[in-house]
Amino acid sequence: MHNELSAVFPKFVSVLAAATDKCLSTRLQNCSRTARISEMDTLMRHDNEQCFPDSSERPNPVSDLQLQRNCGTARIGFKCLDGKTELSDCFASAPLKWFFPRSSEDVKEAVVANVSGGIAGADQLELQINSGEATNVSITSQAAEKIYGALDTPARIRTKIRVGEHGCFEWLPQETIVFDGARLDRLLEVDFDPGATALLAEIVVLGRTAYNEQFRSGHLLDRWSINSEGSPVWRDAFEIDNSGAISKAAGMAGRSVIATLVYAGPDAPKHLDALRELASQTDCISGATSFRGILLARFLASEAGRFKAGFARMIGELRSRLLGRAAQAPRVWYC
Repeated sequence: MHNELSAVFPKFVSVLAAATDKCLSTRLQNCSRTARISEMDTLMRHDNEQCFPDSSERPNPVSDLQLQRNCGTARIGFKCLDGKTELSDCFASAPLKWFFPRSSEDVKEAVVANVSGGIAGADQLELQINSGEATNVSITSQAAEKIYGALDTPARIRTKIRVGEHGCFEWLPQETIVFDGARLDRLLEVDFDPGATALLAEIVVLGRTAYNEQFRSGHLLDRWSINSEGSPVWRDAFEIDNSGAISKAAGMAGRSVIATLVYAGPDAPKHLDALRELASQTDCISGATSFRGILLARFLASEAGRFKAGFARMIGELRSRLLGRAAQAPRVWYC
């Protein structure tokens, strides 16, 4: 037994020594790394103190243009090939991105997403959509767009849509939430060729009432430009810069949600009564009219969630009656 232990013990000591050396080496490396990091941190702190002895002297951004901002473009095109709508062009630069959900309908669906999570002052986003001749297209957004506070420069959004001859098109994004202090300049420009039909809608929410948020300051300029074969059909600009206009009877009468709906098509005038009937069921103040081959409706509501639910039901009915599509809002609205 003594001889066996004598043979094993040196090997055990050798293994133990090697393991100890490795452990010590690792600890020394870690200590060295920690020391280097600590030294760098001390040097950086010293440099900052030399430049700005008083923390109150450190410069704060005075303009959105001094900060890193998003500048994204998304482009998409569709064509009709053997009676089926196909993608003809697709491009997106950060923070915009396209998604294509599966559909049981004979409709090409596309969803645009802003993967940055929201829009801040001086951001610039541009969308270009070309729905070609005899195409069948539906476009919505992945989620509600959030417009956050700005220092001095408005965010800028431009959406340009062209619907080809005898095309059938939908632009049904989810709501845009404008936070207090936000600044936004937005333009939706649409041009129709002869025989085209289109259903367009936008919802704007000024503050989140569920969180007791109000739009007290900031600036919103929201414009529509509807054209037929390049000739003006309807121009509109909604502008608001403080909560006073929201509370006034001649403004938004205390409501915080405003929505606009446009239908363009050869049969638009005959659907006016049906639109008014559906609008009256949305639990809000509404009005509708028809002129120059389009239907136009406006809505004012107090609570965004309840209004969106009623608006979605109305959109479903209009899709069925006007476009012959499924009687429901885009499926992504319910995700």
